[in-house]
Amino acid sequence: MKIRYAKKSEKEIAIKFWKDSFKDSEEQIKFYFDNIYNEKNYLVLENNSKIVSSLHENDYIFNFNSESIKSKYIVGVSSDIAMRNKGYMSKLLTSMLENSKKKSMPFVFLTPINPKIYRKFGFEYFSNIEYYNFSIEELADFKFPNANYSYIEINEENKKSYLTDLIKIYNFNMEDKFSYLERDNFYFDKILKEAISDEMKIFILYKNKVASAYVIFGLYEENIEIRECMALDGVSYKEILALIYGYRDYYKNISLASPNNSNLEFLFENQLSIEKIVKPFMMMRILDPLAIFKNLKLENSNIKIYIEDKILKENTGLYSLNSEISFSNINEEKASYDLKIDIADLVFLITGYFSIDDLIKLGKINIKNKNIIKKLNKIFNKRNSYLYEFI
Repeated sequence: MKIRYAKKSEKEIAIKFWKDSFKDSEEQIKFYFDNIYNEKNYLVLENNSKIVSSLHENDYIFNFNSESIKSKYIVGVSSDIAMRNKGYMSKLLTSMLENSKKKSMPFVFLTPINPKIYRKFGFEYFSNIEYYNFSIEELADFKFPNANYSYIEINEENKKSYLTDLIKIYNFNMEDKFSYLERDNFYFDKILKEAISDEMKIFILYKNKVASAYVIFGLYEENIEIRECMALDGVSYKEILALIYGYRDYYKNISLASPNNSNLEFLFENQLSIEKIVKPFMMMRILDPLAIFKNLKLENSNIKIYIEDKILKENTGLYSLNSEISFSNINEEKASYDLKIDIADLVFLITGYFSIDDLIKLGKINIKNKNIIKKLNKIFNKRNSYLYEFI
């Protein structure tokens, strides 16, 4: 048994694994392997000279608490259909985690098909997506700007001219987010390529020559699916959606994806006619708690946290957040700590997915020193993150 990165000659094997395991269309698969796939990021487990399990580690830059951090987005986790339930994927995932930690990555992330599978490896949710479903007639009162405006459709030929403005709008919307993926020209170009490959439409709105909003959407039978819509303010948001109303003769319903706590239902007159569904979307696996605590600037917090990590056992131990942040791999029986938490539930804590009170109610945290609850609530407050990736 051997775990290694793929060879150039093994791309067709990677494509077959993907086709056998996922429901993506031929166009989506072609886009991924033409634009994103890199054999240097394709980790495989080989048994008797045959690849039996594999996954892809795609490079991303995370903005985490205002710091740029290199991380990996794990996709395409799959095994040969005839070789499943033999423990190969467990070995591969564990090796990936060990490898990523050695590369000084504080965490990796993924979008799970089944979260139960990944919780066993210390992953937990840290980001939600809101989905708003409504009739297209709800947009009837949304109007175009009064004057000096233009809606420009972005396509393969002109997209490079609008990357800077798209990034500005996106970054403005990320200002209040605790964590999100950084988007540069290369990254946004990939998003637009993917959308165009999926036969989606992209429009950007200019008012007085200032880029004010953009929308990415697809047209499917009677429905319009808005993958992303960002604006500089509520008025511009309604004005970019006013464009969608132009499709009312052919499409009846809209599904709109948005960051958590967007409160978009209050852009409409009748909130009760807007269905809002909040779904957990992205999971994180913390690899280096010490690095995370330093990123959060928790020096002088005077808190002692005992963390248990059943996969990366070297993480198990006592973390002291004093004038210096330190770690001791002392056994729990010998440790004096204020709270104990599992490595997966630590994701909830450090990303602000749940409050301290929420974690206590859910039984996700064991607070030994009840006197620090007030302090913990001040340090680990609820926050919002935005990650809406597919490949």
